[in-house]
Amino acid sequence: MSKKLKINFLTAYSHIQGTYFRWHNLGIGLVSLGHEVKIYCVDYADNAASRIEMVDGLEYHFIKGAKGKQYLGTINNPFTALKRLFVNYKSCDILHVFQPFLSIYLPWKFKLKKISKVTIFDWDDLWVGGMYADVNKGLLNKWNYALTGYFENKIPSLQLSMTTCSKLLKNLAIERGNKDCTIFHNGFWPYHIAEKLLARSKMKFQQDCLYVGFMGRTTHELSWCFEAIEICLQQNLKVRFALCGPAKEELNNMPALVMKHTDYLGNLTPLETRDFAAALDLGLLPLEDNTFNRSRFPIKLSEYMAAGIPVLCSEVGEMKKYIDLYPWVISAGTDKQQWISNFVSTINNLITSPHLFEVDKEVIKKDLSWFEISKQLESFYFSKLELN
Repeated sequence: MSKKLKINFLTAYSHIQGTYFRWHNLGIGLVSLGHEVKIYCVDYADNAASRIEMVDGLEYHFIKGAKGKQYLGTINNPFTALKRLFVNYKSCDILHVFQPFLSIYLPWKFKLKKISKVTIFDWDDLWVGGMYADVNKGLLNKWNYALTGYFENKIPSLQLSMTTCSKLLKNLAIERGNKDCTIFHNGFWPYHIAEKLLARSKMKFQQDCLYVGFMGRTTHELSWCFEAIEICLQQNLKVRFALCGPAKEELNNMPALVMKHTDYLGNLTPLETRDFAAALDLGLLPLEDNTFNRSRFPIKLSEYMAAGIPVLCSEVGEMKKYIDLYPWVISAGTDKQQWISNFVSTINNLITSPHLFEVDKEVIKKDLSWFEISKQLESFYFSKLELN
């Protein structure tokens, strides 16, 4: 057995969203390989308390976020960053730092780098020029834009090892001075997939329709699904839309015809989304061709396939690799009109041939299971320690 590593993850928040799914699942994988993982994070809930909790075998060290989040936000709150300097961090072999924010940079620079043999920074979203497209929405937005942009430039220039989820971010890191950046995509945990009719019964779906589904909170392109489904319904195709994750307000612009054929489930737990996905015939991953989408790896791709269902996916960024690699990841082109056209043709194909796009579970398990990705990360860690 390889040497047992002491690994610390430093994260800017603790709520179950976004990068949480990356660090949490990598942590589970590393623990299953025999390593010790501690996660140092911040709880911004009003009733939060500093504490230590075991979550899925991971030792989480929470501190309560500082006051003033309505003015200074959370991830770049200077008082939270200062408060984190007084945490009793344990020494470690590997420190893996997630996302380019003040609240992780300050404790790393003045505390954690002194007690860590190797530091690695993970960058899995493009913020300035990506997620932060508009800075003219008040002082808080401008503050986050300025601070996050600074660290997105600063961190690659530190000449430390970096990990990321896309070629775009790797290339940006290199342009900004980094010489050691490695891509690790987001994966899934294999599980027993519920039989489709049973999953539909659990979700209270109809049994005799072709179900297409969307899950997640990144909803910029959700209207593409509305328009495409409306066209199918107007053509008298027997299709229903299942939706979980988006806020109910996202349905305000849904056409009345689509609303009649929609099952909206609100927020589901990660375990519940497994039955949600298993109840579908087709997962939907619409992506506008922009810098933000080219920079990321949507975890929904892996989660749909984990449930054994094909995915209609925009041919954008990292997704192109899997469209080329897997016949069950169906290209929907790169813009809205192509998405709608490919959606309609795919629905017609599935109605005619329900088993046209069968998912090879063993192939995706080998390529994208969190366990396999964690083994790759383990090897990466050992290689960095050897150079230290």
